[in-house]
Amino acid sequence: MAHQPERPQEYVCEGCHTIVAGTARGDPPDHDYAQPDECAACGGTEFVELQNYPSME
Repeated sequence: MAHQPERPQEYVCEGCHTIVAGTARGDPPDHDYAQPDECAACGGTEFVELQNYPSME
């Protein structure tokens, strides 16, 4: 049986607009994703889920 990788929840840093993958919490299949504590690019701590990020149009 083939395994299809799961796509993690993605977040956008409000400071520098970098897209980051959420941190997995728990074990499969009952896990979820949380926003990172800090942006590795700018050190910011404010994130928004990618699907809620405003479009550039």
